[in-house]
Amino acid sequence: MKPFPTELQNTINPEPSGKHASVEFQRNLFCSHYDDCLDEAVKKGWNSFTCVRCPLYTVSPGPNPNKEASRQGIEVYATQRRLA
Repeated sequence: MKPFPTELQNTINPEPSGKHASVEFQRNLFCSHYDDCLDEAVKKGWNSFTCVRCPLYTVSPGPNPNKEASRQGIEVYATQRRLA
């Protein structure tokens, strides 16, 4: 299967008003293809993207090499990925 990100017209609010607006719902941050999808969104000039329509969205990721950061929260995990 190939990753398939979909453009979102609006950015994802870090403090959403509902479950479907949250980063955790819109994206699978632990997907092994996440960085590729992020690169594609940047190259295409998208404001934001979602993983919801991707066939890999519900595929469970392998073991998370950075479990400590993921336990501390998604923001910390995303920052750790950015620094890696």
